[in-house]
Amino acid sequence: MPRLEGILCAFTMKGEAVPPGSQQRHGLKPLTLVAMIIVAIFSVWFSQIPNAPWSMRYEDDAENFLATQLDWITGAAKKQQKLPPGACFWQQGSLIKGIPTGPSEPNCKFQVRDPEFLEILGSAPELKLVAKTDAHEGGVYHPDNNEFYFSSSRHTVSYTTLVTSSDEKPSAGEQNTEVKKISLSTGEVTTVFPVTDVANGMVLDKDGHLLICQQGQGKKPGYIQRVDVKTLNTSIVADNWFGVPFNSPNDVVVKSDGTIWFTDPVYARAQGFKSKVHVEGQLYRIRQDGVVDAMASNFQRPNGLAFSEDEKRLYLTDTGFLKGEEYDNEMRHHIYVYEVRRDGTLSSRRLLASVGIYDGSAPGLGLPDGIKVDTKGRIYVGSPDGVQVFSRSGKPLGLIALPDVVNLGFAGEKLNQLYFLNDASIHMIELQATGAGLHYASKYKKQ
Repeated sequence: MPRLEGILCAFTMKGEAVPPGSQQRHGLKPLTLVAMIIVAIFSVWFSQIPNAPWSMRYEDDAENFLATQLDWITGAAKKQQKLPPGACFWQQGSLIKGIPTGPSEPNCKFQVRDPEFLEILGSAPELKLVAKTDAHEGGVYHPDNNEFYFSSSRHTVSYTTLVTSSDEKPSAGEQNTEVKKISLSTGEVTTVFPVTDVANGMVLDKDGHLLICQQGQGKKPGYIQRVDVKTLNTSIVADNWFGVPFNSPNDVVVKSDGTIWFTDPVYARAQGFKSKVHVEGQLYRIRQDGVVDAMASNFQRPNGLAFSEDEKRLYLTDTGFLKGEEYDNEMRHHIYVYEVRRDGTLSSRRLLASVGIYDGSAPGLGLPDGIKVDTKGRIYVGSPDGVQVFSRSGKPLGLIALPDVVNLGFAGEKLNQLYFLNDASIHMIELQATGAGLHYASKYKKQ
């Protein structure tokens, strides 16, 4: 390696150049020795890289490129790395050789695919059961009373369930979900609205009001509802686009400029509580003056969405894989990312991740549903096998294993507690990460 030899021999104790062929010996300072080692490593590294793409269009390409080249380093380091309790490394298996894909140890709660996941978990991660209750969607932290709002799973109303203290009663055979909240101080679960128009995703606006995706049913259109959590007074923010009814609003976020963004898939028809699709699933924005704009389309089932901390990116999950009550492996199970322009419009849609199940079990493909982002740009997605975590560039970092996680949300005084909803319970883990996009709650966050 003549070029490397020349570089190394160019260093002396006094910094004087020596011809590459010289056999003269010199004492080397420690700093010089370190520099030589670094040069040697990078020279070997570069010599192994054919046609390196030095002109990168996106910074994520650079991150992925470097990560690929350093895989041999991290792979060796994994074997020596100390793992926290309950953690293990994920391993790639082989169908032909009969080697299973999945966790390297049984009963592994935290499956590590990249060392960055260990930074998120900390030294002693613990997944705690908070409550056993029907908790499906939402997942919104309200700091005023240290409460966490969510909606129940959908159920068909029978004559038995019609016995309720509510003045508004659904008809037998209709679908219903309830809006609930849990006190994070006492663990007490209370019902806020026992009857809804099939409430689903929710978020707080900048003033601390609750915004709820009401899917509607029958001939009643879906709509975005605003709730004053102190008085429980409600109002409709929007229920149509150019006079066209919404299908079944699914998930919603609020941007710092006060605009409201939500997905509108066709799940109401697919799941049998509406008979008509008015327009294929789109992503909408409600301006502060109430005007509704279609911001993106060409989805199968647009679902969860989240802005990055700086709001320069919008992440969106497409769960076409779940057609209604059935799965279709030919449909999407993807996370997309958009660039947000200065004028608020979207561009440069691209696939961030195609989501699978960590152990390859049925249904075999992931179902990326609810999605949240932390202040370092990492992405947390609810999936049938738990919460999957990705880097900003879409690199899989690891899995917090818990069956059937639908949605999730950051909470707590430091916004570092992640709560999971999986239809039957609420779980929580404290992370070395801080939730992003919580405009109202961030005002009260403790350092």
